[in-house]
Amino acid sequence: MSEIKINWKGHLEKYQTAMEELNLDFCVLTRVKSLTYLHGAFVPWRSAIFLPKMGAGEPILYTVLLDVERCKAEGQLKVDGWGPMKGFYLEKKIQKVAKKAGVYNPKGSPPRIGVELGQDICISGGMLQYTEAELIKKVFPGCEFVDFNEKIEQIQFIKEPEEIAMLRKASEITDIGQEAVKKELSERPSGKVFTENEIAGIGTKAMRDAGSNWEWTFTGAQEIGSGYRASYIWGGCTPATNKKIKEGESLLVDLHSEYGCYLGDLSHNYVLGKCSSELKKFNEIYEQLCYTLIDNMVPGKTFGECFQEVSKVANSAGHSSELFLATGHGLGVIGSESWPIITFGKEWGKMEFVPGMVEVAAIVFNKPGLGGLRLEAPTLITNKGADVLPKTPFEVDYVK
Repeated sequence: MSEIKINWKGHLEKYQTAMEELNLDFCVLTRVKSLTYLHGAFVPWRSAIFLPKMGAGEPILYTVLLDVERCKAEGQLKVDGWGPMKGFYLEKKIQKVAKKAGVYNPKGSPPRIGVELGQDICISGGMLQYTEAELIKKVFPGCEFVDFNEKIEQIQFIKEPEEIAMLRKASEITDIGQEAVKKELSERPSGKVFTENEIAGIGTKAMRDAGSNWEWTFTGAQEIGSGYRASYIWGGCTPATNKKIKEGESLLVDLHSEYGCYLGDLSHNYVLGKCSSELKKFNEIYEQLCYTLIDNMVPGKTFGECFQEVSKVANSAGHSSELFLATGHGLGVIGSESWPIITFGKEWGKMEFVPGMVEVAAIVFNKPGLGGLRLEAPTLITNKGADVLPKTPFEVDYVK
């Protein structure tokens, strides 16, 4: 259990205040980031929160029958079970509780229902599905769906002091994982050859011992890539395998922790044994990219301006095509792992860094046939600039 106390009730109030602004009768929330932000516990199954407008009853988390009791014990909300069978259909349960809460009258006006619509780059995002939407419309004839996503993103964007403390703790745990990996690599016996899976296990055990509960990412838990697997052009996904790690090649170690429902995400780079001069030069350009990124994550600067400054470094070194098109992603509770993206263009480029946001500073810099490197480091934006939460250095570790 965490010693840091999150005001989970306050999270409900933030959502309900936003509901008033949109004149919503109730919400049916399915995104993982909403489930976690309101319930305060891990909710892995397809679930939904019925959230009535303020003063109209209590919210309820509906999760699958086999996980109801754990969710009751570990979370904040009232919990009920659902399943795809008569007597347990989700939409029927929501209809019943909406009537009881007084936010739906079959003989009155159709309700305005807040839902989470759209696309998510993460397969685990949890946007409302088409079939679910049709079933809800069937039990609430004439209802109006109102997309609640913009409100949700803004609510979770600026972190509370306790949330920052949670994220800092999660980052401390990832530092411990990287320290354990470096120690094992440095003290390896002569002739010892590690696999990527072994490195994943070393980091995972150290972080579990330090208080992490979950290797949270859907991209394969701990992402360990070596050699050609670290070097795919624009490659930002390296689930560990039994590939043997060779000396002189890139070794990318991307560790993920979870503490009190808040996430850590730290990627660091190593080379075992002798490193070629060409790879070392490439690594040094990567390090310049990292520092340039952090220097430009400051209040008032736009995402587009930040990306362009980083891009200039790659361009001047003759490696513009090796730098990925984005240099950061969001982070927070379980499920909050993408929005917003630091990049250029009309979708994101005009967005500004503001104090209180936490963004994963990210560099993906890969050249097939040579090597690949990745930075991921949760970074708090303050009035004074960027505060990188983990303390593992950006510089590549050359381990003899």
